[in-house]
Amino acid sequence: MPGTPTTPPPSDRPASSPSAAPPARCTGGQLSLSLGRVSPGAGNRYAPVVFTNTGEESCSLGGYPGVTLLDASGERIGESATRQGPTAPAATLDPGGSAYAALHTVARGVTDKPCWKPATRLQAYPPGSTWALRTSANSFRVCGDVFEVNAVKPGSHP
Repeated sequence: MPGTPTTPPPSDRPASSPSAAPPARCTGGQLSLSLGRVSPGAGNRYAPVVFTNTGEESCSLGGYPGVTLLDASGERIGESATRQGPTAPAATLDPGGSAYAALHTVARGVTDKPCWKPATRLQAYPPGSTWALRTSANSFRVCGDVFEVNAVKPGSHP
């Protein structure tokens, strides 16, 4: 009929491209944890907390991890790290891939507040997880009551 819209045959329709679903959030069971080397700079100390995907499928991490320091008996030293800085887009970790969150404290003597005792272990909850991972703290020490953690970013160090 004239004036009646027609539907183009299937071969003439534009192809719809479904967007790929983002990978599932990484869980503690598919991650390993390590603490990178402390880097000094202008009275500050930074160290990357590195999450590595040990699973067989890609996963994603986004947000802030929960980080605490532990002594040799497993007791917490001081308070948990406070969140600092803006969030970043979720990082996709392919199998073997890593993401990091930077820890920050200040050097001894920068403030009049004392340093905490050196940590034996570092405990971190991946963003969105209630399962904690632990690793050697490499004697990481908080000074001046400044203990901050940034949001997770792709890679293994800043």
